[in-house]
Amino acid sequence: MDYQAFIDEQIAAIRDAVGDGTAINALSGGVDSSVVTVLGHRALSERLKTVFIDTALMRQGEPERVAATFAEM
Repeated sequence: MDYQAFIDEQIAAIRDAVGDGTAINALSGGVDSSVVTVLGHRALSERLKTVFIDTALMRQGEPERVAATFAEM
C-alpha cells in the first residue's frame, strides 16, 4: 500500500468519526501517540485538543522536547 494513501485514509476516517465535533487525545511522546497526534491535527486542526501526559518515566529533558515539538499544533 502507498503510505500517502494510508495517511489520507486515516485523516478521512478521523474527520468522519469526529464530524463537526471536537476530539481530545493524550500525547505521551511515544511513537503511537505522536502519530495519532499528527494525524489528528492534520484532520481536525484546532478541533483537536491534545493533552500531554508526563509519565515521569522519560529521560531528563524529554518532556520539554516533546512539548516543544508539538506546541505549534
